[in-house]
Amino acid sequence: MHQINRQGISSLSNTQLEDVIAEIEQAIEWHQSWYKNLLRCLIADTPANEQDLADNAHNFCRFGQWFNKLPDQTIKLHPHFSEIASAHKKMHQGAKVLLSLKESKTVIPVNLLDQFHADLDRLRELFDCLIDEFTEVLHTRDPLTGASNRTNLLENLQKEHELCKRKSLSCALIMIDLDHFKQVNDEFGHAAGDKVLIALVKCIKSQLRKYDQLYRYGGEEFLVCLPQTELDDAKSFSERLRAGVEALKIDISNDNHINVTGSFGVTLISADDNIETAIERADEAMYQAKKSGRNRVCVA
Repeated sequence: MHQINRQGISSLSNTQLEDVIAEIEQAIEWHQSWYKNLLRCLIADTPANEQDLADNAHNFCRFGQWFNKLPDQTIKLHPHFSEIASAHKKMHQGAKVLLSLKESKTVIPVNLLDQFHADLDRLRELFDCLIDEFTEVLHTRDPLTGASNRTNLLENLQKEHELCKRKSLSCALIMIDLDHFKQVNDEFGHAAGDKVLIALVKCIKSQLRKYDQLYRYGGEEFLVCLPQTELDDAKSFSERLRAGVEALKIDISNDNHINVTGSFGVTLISADDNIETAIERADEAMYQAKKSGRNRVCVA
């Protein structure tokens, strides 16, 4: 099974990801309309579209025109995009052969028709896979902040844990909780609270490596997984992040901004840990940071 370019996906906002899915669905509708017109030509003997008889017919249909305008960064999101380009061209070449035979009043061999439909089925399969996989990514996203939600959290962390055990590597967890977040909501309203959460996630993401993971664990609580990271490095990272959060100036209305801080709990996933225990340990360290005065990092 092909792998989605997670780094590329993470660079897209939820709205951008929804737009990509909508464009693919629209492209599928365009292609279905083209196929119906093709059937009219082959079965009802209506005149063929001259563009479908061209050597580069795949560039002329509405789907082809849309696909050729896709930016490189979109095509790189998933290998199925390049496979679609090849499958789409092959299918149009098959359609051209069928239409040419029909135009010359020649009987269409069954094997050519079967091959065309096999090529068409392959194209539809690629479409469906793209829709399913991009939708899955969207469904595992927190709709407000764009951080991953808890849907696949334990499964993903278990994979990291197994990898660390096989390669004798360390893996760190950081639990982050905003300080006095209820006060922000009570004083400035939930819309302001949403802006704070969005700003926090943007700040965290700006510090992450491509293989690090960020999850919205609860309301204002976030979990970061740092593969291949020792405890001292995780603590240093958390200190930089704590300072970055403290330095944020979050605009909540015209000429009005607020500052927030966070409490951080850091731990390592040991070889004999289960993931839930490691998360609880990070959570306990975070609560220790709160008890110690907030806006600080504690290590378990």
